[in-house]
Amino acid sequence: MVLHAGGVGGALAAGADHGGGTDLGAALTNDAHRLIYTAVQPISDAPGAALVYSHGLLFFAVTVYLYAFMVMSIVVTASGIHRATPAYRTHYLGFLVAMAVPWVANVGYVTGNLTLFDFDPTPFSFLLMGAVFYWLITRRRLFVLLPVARDALLDAVPDPVLVLDADGTVVEANPAALALVTDGTPLGRRLADLPGLSALSSWDAAMPVPLTLESDGSLRSFEATRVPLTSGNGGGRAAAREVGCLLMLRDVTHRRRAEMRLEDTVRRLDLARLEAEERLVAEQEAKRALNGFLSMAAHEFKTPLAIIDGAAQLLLLDAEVKAPGMLPRLEKIRRAVRRQVNILETCLADDRLNNPAFAIRHDPLELPALLRAAASAQGDAAPGRRIELELDRCPARMTGDGPMLELCVHNLLNNALKYSPAGTPVRLRAWREEGQDGPSRLALSVADHGIGIPADEVERVFDRFFRATNTGTAAGSGVGLNMVRRIAALHGGTVTVDSRLGGGSVFTLRIPLCEEALCEDRMAGMPAG
Repeated sequence: MVLHAGGVGGALAAGADHGGGTDLGAALTNDAHRLIYTAVQPISDAPGAALVYSHGLLFFAVTVYLYAFMVMSIVVTASGIHRATPAYRTHYLGFLVAMAVPWVANVGYVTGNLTLFDFDPTPFSFLLMGAVFYWLITRRRLFVLLPVARDALLDAVPDPVLVLDADGTVVEANPAALALVTDGTPLGRRLADLPGLSALSSWDAAMPVPLTLESDGSLRSFEATRVPLTSGNGGGRAAAREVGCLLMLRDVTHRRRAEMRLEDTVRRLDLARLEAEERLVAEQEAKRALNGFLSMAAHEFKTPLAIIDGAAQLLLLDAEVKAPGMLPRLEKIRRAVRRQVNILETCLADDRLNNPAFAIRHDPLELPALLRAAASAQGDAAPGRRIELELDRCPARMTGDGPMLELCVHNLLNNALKYSPAGTPVRLRAWREEGQDGPSRLALSVADHGIGIPADEVERVFDRFFRATNTGTAAGSGVGLNMVRRIAALHGGTVTVDSRLGGGSVFTLRIPLCEEALCEDRMAGMPAG
């Protein structure tokens, strides 16, 4: 090996000038030197001539050791490239390039193929490697960015996080976890020694477990989750080994309080539901008792009313001969009786319609006779009022429940007479409507010139117990029109209204004429009220 002698000679002269200390050290280690360099000879007698070194056994042993160590370092660095994230692969490549430079320079020098200013280029290559490392560390934040990011992420987590080693000692904790331990810092202490957290020291479950701790004078609820920390990938010969665990305490205090409030609300709702069901049962019992009483009272009232009406008829026959002046008063008695009978019939019919077991009758009906009888009865109950009949196009017969249909006509005529002026007529029309896609229908309309219905209340006029706001003091219960709608639905028909405030109303009832069209099922989805 050839080396320029100027530098070496200057170093030896400097050592001699300082009292011979260097000479003494060189002399004491002369045997070791000979193991590295067996001989050093200048290539000529010229001043500053290069030196020729003869290498000994120790030189080659050290060289082999250093080369093997450098090769292992390169292999380890290269194996980390595929495990690194894309952002850090350039760092590993920079490592490889920087580590290869001294190796290549030293191999070139040892083989005699490479020198720099007649010196060994290896020290200069280490200077270049240091510069590369400095650039990676200072410019690319190597060894700084990732740990800082992890620390920042750990500190930013609002829930407590503890890092434990394999012995259960806390080695790291974020600020939220530090705040849980009031008797000092948890760092360096075993989890079993921490108040409130000792129950988790023997916990090895994969599922979160509930935990309650006292913090800032109040109880807080947590869900503890344990995440094992392992070394190795578990593949090949290297089995995964657990070196610690990450203990995360998720604060569920607000959720738990909300769940408790929800449970309390559900419990109170259940109690309210049970109370409502009990009240409903009591109300149904009271309603059944009331309906029974009304039915009994109606039947009891009909008997004396029938006696009164019969007596009034006998008096009318006798008064025609003996006391003609009594005839108006006797007619008034009979009208009052018929009005009371109509009211009782309405009450009885409403009670029957509310019974789920009620079914309409399918009797053959003479329509003109039925309509004339209903108009006559209403005319008798309202003397001085005129009911005009238009029955020219009325169907002669149909199938249905005669009393119920007659009650519909009574209610429509009574409603028209009640809310129209005394000098205006009420018109009752009936005709056949030919259906385009279905059976023929009976169409029956009752028109008046009365007060009409407000536009925003037209849709509610058939609701049970509803009365328009402009009815004033006129007597009524709000049951009649609702009964008309339910009876029409039982016959498979409908009832509609066309009204103008102050301009009168027209109620139209449409019922199929065919027996097959009778449809009790239509009442199933219709409210009674």
